[in-house]
Amino acid sequence: MKVKHIITLTFLLLWKVSFSQQITNGFSMPESIISNGKRFFVSNQGQDFIKKDADGFISEISAEGTILTKKFLPLKGVLNAPKGMTIVNNVLFVADLERIVGFNINNRKTVFELTIPEAKLLNDICQLENGFIAVTETLSGNIYKIDITKKTYAIIGNIPTVNGITYNQKTKELLVCSNGKNYGDGNVYLKSENSEFKKLPNISNGFFDGIEWIDNDHLLISDWITFPTNGSGKLWIYDLKNQQAEFKFTGESIADIYYDQKSSSIYMPQMFHNRVLISDWKQLNKKQQGVNNLYNYGIIDGFVGGLYRGTLPIKNLKLKGDFGIGAPDMLNGEMTLINGKAYQTKSTGETTELDNSHLTSFASVTFFKSDTSFIQTSLTDKNNLLSTIKNVLPSSNKMYAIKISGTFDYMKTRAFSPVEKEPFPKLTNMLNQQHFFEYKNTEGTLVGFLLPNYLDGINVSGFHFHFLSKNTKQGGHTLDFKGNNLKIEIAVLKTFEMDTPNNSDFQNFEFQKSEKAELKIVEHGK
Repeated sequence: MKVKHIITLTFLLLWKVSFSQQITNGFSMPESIISNGKRFFVSNQGQDFIKKDADGFISEISAEGTILTKKFLPLKGVLNAPKGMTIVNNVLFVADLERIVGFNINNRKTVFELTIPEAKLLNDICQLENGFIAVTETLSGNIYKIDITKKTYAIIGNIPTVNGITYNQKTKELLVCSNGKNYGDGNVYLKSENSEFKKLPNISNGFFDGIEWIDNDHLLISDWITFPTNGSGKLWIYDLKNQQAEFKFTGESIADIYYDQKSSSIYMPQMFHNRVLISDWKQLNKKQQGVNNLYNYGIIDGFVGGLYRGTLPIKNLKLKGDFGIGAPDMLNGEMTLINGKAYQTKSTGETTELDNSHLTSFASVTFFKSDTSFIQTSLTDKNNLLSTIKNVLPSSNKMYAIKISGTFDYMKTRAFSPVEKEPFPKLTNMLNQQHFFEYKNTEGTLVGFLLPNYLDGINVSGFHFHFLSKNTKQGGHTLDFKGNNLKIEIAVLKTFEMDTPNNSDFQNFEFQKSEKAELKIVEHGK
């Protein structure tokens, strides 16, 4: 069993959703919920979400979630693995692998069927205008516009791994979200009436599934975080006007959600738990008494002493934060986590995105949400800017996550070469294995922390930054920089969670008194 240590500096409520929920069990891999404002329907995929096994069906539930008719549809014929649904003039349209099937919800008769031969995984549907609906196909990324009168279709866009879709008839805006090619690096896209699909900014990557309009300016998006699931999910709230996103944690495998305008309720099918959750949006949207948490994996004294073998998968790390720094497996460079993506800057200078299966040996992450920000308008260097930051902070005994973004006149970083043969040397004995990189006029972000002295030995006290350029081609541990018009964002971290590896290397490591001098040498690269 993994050994976990939790140091609680204040009561830990890490964005915990503390609102009442109605829970209804008894479904069969529920994927989607839809309503016409009066009647509510749940799609059940059966035993498999992609097989033609004829065990799918549609349930009718009450507004409170009670199952009224478990197998309401189909009355005749079969459904295989039904997913997204929409209702147009009392016809319930259902995406079922390669076909769209329509049922009259009053007499339960099948009144529409259209097969798209090249489709294999039709996923979500939404109503457009003038007798059209739109449907996504996840495997190809195609987005189809379907004329339900003529039973014809056309491709109107392509977003790889596209999943959820929703349309706002007032603003003429179409939104889709995706799973991501690595099952956790998906995005959200908006298409206005006269534009192509554009990625929405300032929301971390995820395994996005359902997407709904709350009003003309706000969205709800369900996020599995990764696939396979890992115990938790997120429900994102996106502000289109200010282009900002917040989230609340949910249970895992929340699929295609439905938002009921009349009751302000969110209907959430929990796919792998065969149940439906109903929550009140107003309660969900109340300001939570949560706090920013710093998650620390590994012990810095152990890492500096040679514990370079990775033990924590990146997909697990992402459950603890979307912003932070750390070390890749076997010390091969430096790791930077930003906007939910992890990047490795190798000793060659090459910077690439890490796969979710990659292992880290040491990392510090948080879900970043700034408490304060300011612009440094004049030209400044590293020492002067860090001094300025210290002067605006309330205490030297608090923990801070800090993001510094803009165009840097000068940036100096480093990355270590990978280790290969055991026993691994101490990091202080590998200073000749550092590789230094200098960049000029580079746009990007410094990701880092300012930690108090009492965390020495567990982590690095003082400032610690990694750099990642906007084009994600440059990075590394930050040694020096200069720039102006830099934006500084600071988040106060109020809780600290420490997790340690359970492998034999860690269990047998001989920890000694923290050597501040050695750590200082490593941090400064000399």
